[in-house]
This record gives sequence, structure tokens and C-alpha cells, in this order.
Amino acid sequence: MTALLTLAETEPGLQTVLLGTARVASYLGLVLLVGTSFFMTWLWPEGRTVRTFSRLLVAGAVLTVTASLAVPLLAHGFARDSFGGREGACALARIGLVALAGAFGSDVVRSARSWRVPITLWQLALVQTYVLASNAVGGPWEVVKVVATTGHLVATAAWLGGLVTLASVLVPSTDLKPLHAVLPRFSLVAIVSVVTLFVSGTLHALAVAGGVRPLLRTDYGVALGLKVLVVVLMLLLGDRGRRYAEQVGRRKLTELDDSAPPESVQAFAVAIGAELALGLGVLAATAALVHVAPT
Repeated sequence: MTALLTLAETEPGLQTVLLGTARVASYLGLVLLVGTSFFMTWLWPEGRTVRTFSRLLVAGAVLTVTASLAVPLLAHGFARDSFGGREGACALARIGLVALAGAFGSDVVRSARSWRVPITLWQLALVQTYVLASNAVGGPWEVVKVVATTGHLVATAAWLGGLVTLASVLVPSTDLKPLHAVLPRFSLVAIVSVVTLFVSGTLHALAVAGGVRPLLRTDYGVALGLKVLVVVLMLLLGDRGRRYAEQVGRRKLTELDDSAPPESVQAFAVAIGAELALGLGVLAATAALVHVAPT
């Protein structure tokens, strides 16, 4: 990593690419940390001892800390005061929150239900380190932008993080019973998340661009359009995959059990995998929006 940062210091083009990659990694870390902890405490606390949860959280922590160190350096040309501004301060606060989670992680695993409120407050604090470092702060309609960005990031983490957890923990399992209880809960979360994404995304985009016409005439509007297209594709693909899995299994997904044909579970897993692949596209588009946002 040090060699890449040193090379990027002398190559502006590479520096831009690395900055975009670091931002995507940062958002992915947020999705893993917030999405997995939300899933573990609210959707399936009974499965909190499954080791995959810990692996996902560790992966999220590594991505978040690494990206939080890299982004300010890359964004400010490796200046000595890279961590002195608002974005740098938020990055350091983010790293501190990750360290705090690591200190209490074992206690949370032992009793996820009793830690729901502290974990929710921690999740919101982590999200705010991204919000306060973004273009939501400053300029006209600041309150609207801050609220919209907060809702947008929370919805993204809950939806994509839930998909990651389903793909990593429940779908590969030989015991399909947890799916009966978890899928209806996650479906409700996904619906609320999608509605929140569209509403908050529209409000934020209009506030940042300054209206409909400026939005349509800028690179920011193009990047936003691509992001919306990817989200729509995710919805269509997810719906089609679930319908196919139900058709093969001859039952609703919430009724899948050990007697269901293996093809139905496989179809469901493939649909989730495809949604996750498009989800990476959503995160990439989000990073691009930060880069081309009007100033």
C-alpha cells in the first residue's frame, strides 16, 4: 500500500483512480459494519454466534480503517495536514468508532438483544462521519442534505448489508429453517430501504445541483442517472430471481425447507449474488457522485 501511495504522489491520474477506489472501499466497509451489525441484532439475533458474522465485521473494519487513512491523504495530495480538515477529522473519528466496536465486540456477540440501542447509536454515529465529510455540509439547503444523506447511507447499508449476510450466512447453510423467520423481516427492511433511497436521493440531488435543469446538464446528473439505473436493475433482477426460485421450489421463499429442490435454493443464491455484483456498481456510482458533485 505504501508503494502505491508513493507512486500516486507523482502520478495525478493514478491518484484519482486510487482515490475513487478508496472511497468505494470505504462505503463497502460501512455496508459491512452497519449492515451486518443491524442484521445480527435486529433481524437474526439467534444466529449471532455464527462465525461468518465476525468475519464480515472484521472485513468491514479493515476496509473502513484502511480507506479512512487513505482517502484524506489522496484527496489532499499527501500534504502534512491531510487530517487537519473536516474530512480528515471525520476519518479519525471513524477509526475511533471502529476501535470502540472492537473493544466491545465480544460482549455484543454474547447478548445482541440487550445491546440493540447502543449498537444503533453507534451505527448512526458511524454514518455521520461519512455525512459530515460529504458535500451535504455547507451551501443552501444544508439541513435537507444532511438528513437526506443520512437516510440514504442507512438505507444502503441495511439493504446491501442484508444481502451480503444472506449470501454469506443463511443461503450456504444446510439448515433452511432460519430463512422462514428472517426473509419476511429482511423483505420489509428492503422495501423501506428502497423507498428511502429514492426519496432521499432525489432530495439530495436537487439540493446539491440547485434544481432540475442544472441536475440534467451536469456530470453529476449523468452519474446519478447511472446509479438509479443500476438500482432499478437490482430490483428487477432480485424480483425475477425470487420468482424463479419460488417456481422451481413450488412454494414461497419463506416456506423453503429441506424438502425443497436444491435448484430453488441455488436460484435464490444466484439472484442474491447478481444483486450484490450490481450493488458494487451502486457503491462505485456513489464514489463518482462525490468526485463530480457541483462545488
